[in-house]
Amino acid sequence: MNEFKAKVYQTAISQLKEKEALLATERKNIIESILEDEKSSAGDKYETGRETMTQDLNTIEGQIKQGKADLEELYRLHTIKDTPSTVQEGALVKLGADWFLIAVSIGLVKVEDAKVFLMSRNSPLGELLMGKKKNEQVNFRGKTQVIEELV
Repeated sequence: MNEFKAKVYQTAISQLKEKEALLATERKNIIESILEDEKSSAGDKYETGRETMTQDLNTIEGQIKQGKADLEELYRLHTIKDTPSTVQEGALVKLGADWFLIAVSIGLVKVEDAKVFLMSRNSPLGELLMGKKKNEQVNFRGKTQVIEELV
């Protein structure tokens, strides 16, 4: 596997793990707040506060679940060692000055002063790139760009 591509995967995995740790801490804090609130409150104000915290907890748990799924997908794609001949899942593509990893939609990561956008194959640009080869053109948002690198 290309060294730069390996660093992109390592950076993205580290970023997801950090986010997972932060979400776990936030989840713990919300649960503690719910339990503490049960001891000290009564009435409508209590019910409203508890409902808000429960919704926050559900949101956090959904984000944790999505983060775990994204992490598993990155690990799976990271095991692909071959350089693809066409853009496919796991491919690292350079368009202009920017790099795109067709993997999971987690956004921007910085690797060696380069911007790398992680996106799903089902994203609008991901769908345009799938199956294309190096030096082919794509027209995205009225702008034509050439696939300069495919790793």
